[in-house]
Amino acid sequence: MFYSSVTALALLVAPAAAKTCINQTIPVYLSARQAVFDLDIPQTNLEVPDFILNQTRQGGNFTNEVLTGYNTTVGTYNISTQFCMPSSSNVTNPTVQILTHGIGFDKTYWDLSFNNYNYSYLDVATDMYQYCTLSFDRLGLGNSSHGEPLNEIQSFIEVEATAALTRMLRNGTFPGVNHTFTKTVHVGHSFGSAQTYSLANLYPNITDGIILTGFSMNSSFVPDFAAGGNFQQANLNQPLRFGNLTGTQVSSLLNMYALNLVDFLAPIDLTTLATPQNLPNGYLISSNAEANKYLFLNPKFYDPQILTLAEMTKQPVTLGELLTLGSLTMTNNFAGPVMVIDGDADLPYCGSNCTATGGVAASLAAMVSMNFPNVAAANFSSYIQPNTGHGINLHYNSTGAYKVMNEFLASKNLMST
Repeated sequence: MFYSSVTALALLVAPAAAKTCINQTIPVYLSARQAVFDLDIPQTNLEVPDFILNQTRQGGNFTNEVLTGYNTTVGTYNISTQFCMPSSSNVTNPTVQILTHGIGFDKTYWDLSFNNYNYSYLDVATDMYQYCTLSFDRLGLGNSSHGEPLNEIQSFIEVEATAALTRMLRNGTFPGVNHTFTKTVHVGHSFGSAQTYSLANLYPNITDGIILTGFSMNSSFVPDFAAGGNFQQANLNQPLRFGNLTGTQVSSLLNMYALNLVDFLAPIDLTTLATPQNLPNGYLISSNAEANKYLFLNPKFYDPQILTLAEMTKQPVTLGELLTLGSLTMTNNFAGPVMVIDGDADLPYCGSNCTATGGVAASLAAMVSMNFPNVAAANFSSYIQPNTGHGINLHYNSTGAYKVMNEFLASKNLMST
């Protein structure tokens, strides 16, 4: 039983619903062939639209225009992880789900604290379906290692990070978990789905099934997403989180020059804020709550307070990630079970209408089957979640999607045993 090692990490256990979770930062050695781009990194918010305009120009391929070659990035990086297990102690050989979040989020996308965790994918996967799960902050984001935003933090090295964590789970070396998993499945959202797609193609032997949420192979509407975010420098948009201005410094300035504001802000204690990440220019973030609503939500089908949470916890994206977002092979080598699930009003991958295919297929999600020639028809499934935008987990009916996803895995013998 692999639960015996959990007591050694008791101080790291996070209380959330009935599941038991271990939060820890894990060093991983990575080596990835990465693109080398010759591009001046925007230095102000006014320069950011220049990059977005170049990347969204009709008929152009800005990635190829600024690509000068390839180089190998090598190093040891810290990945912030959350490993969760079912509360039931009789699970002896569980399948583990490895969850990769998309742009704008961190690992909490899978375990939203909103409304007493009623939007938590982890709660459904662990305590309803008896899976173990591993969620993590993608490299460059959240509490994972940050890096140079153009030629270091790209999709390629992030895929290698997911592969490294997966191998630890499969060979029994994942810290604090005394168990060797015989089955691993990978679930992604948006950019995380693109990385899951690439992982399954590059390393088909380390995954037993994949679920791609907020995803299609139609990139026609990604420019709408890039433009609609009205992206800004993260360190200027939220300087107390991503810049180099500490809460203590702000508190001192207010005490010195604006005593009325200090009284107005009470009882908020700015000195207790987390240390700012001091991100360099080139880490971009959506401008405000209105932009977040446009990118991720279907109007009238979400709690307005969840948009407040999304804005407070939003995460940046690097120039390198945006330039390598579309680096997907059109033919995927993977031969195992595949599900694609989209909200019916998904913006970047469906143009806000996932069933508008001109009659050639039931949905844009269904059309992804053509990119998996080795997957039998019985092993491919697509599903359109009603009344849902791109951020599936943020909508009223998100748990309906969670059930569809986990029932698919169970139907393919990828259930815990």
